[in-house]
Amino acid sequence: MPKYSLSFTTGAALIHESVLVADLYVELRDWSDVRDRVLENNIFQTRTASTSKKLYSEVSKRLKLLSDEQLSLLSEGTEVQTKAMVWLAICRYYKFFYDFTIEVIIPQYETARFLLTYEDYNAFFNAKAEWHDNLDSASKQTKVKARQVFFKMIKECGLIDHSNELQPQKIDKKLIKVLQASSDELRLYPGIG
Repeated sequence: MPKYSLSFTTGAALIHESVLVADLYVELRDWSDVRDRVLENNIFQTRTASTSKKLYSEVSKRLKLLSDEQLSLLSEGTEVQTKAMVWLAICRYYKFFYDFTIEVIIPQYETARFLLTYEDYNAFFNAKAEWHDNLDSASKQTKVKARQVFFKMIKECGLIDHSNELQPQKIDKKLIKVLQASSDELRLYPGIG
């Protein structure tokens, strides 16, 4: 069973940075050229080169799991489309997010239990920790930070509002077409699948 990675605590959803990287990829079509351009030109406007490298590493490993068509939509799409593509990339890279969405968010949405709580997260985390040693052995501080960042990310991607209420996703025809190749991934968007 693959481990659940908690490395998502690096920088939340990173929507703005994801758009910048997608823009460069659409232009250059080569990941090493994109990396060079990001770091040489301090595209993220960070204070240190090490921070730029860290952010680029996090963003690129997610975005490399999107198709060229999905990256183009991330680059050129509306705010809703952009958030949806970032969410897809996050769920593809982090099985923890994918499983939480399928096992907790969608069933709660379908039964009209719209408030997503820390207790929902903790119950999921603790159940998975029984099967994933790295979750079980994580420090209390790591667990608290992971939960905090998790909620921040799903909020930034528009799945919950400021009160942690689940939000139906407004997915347009163009977005559905780009997602059609992976129809089970439509389930990652409450109110759609």
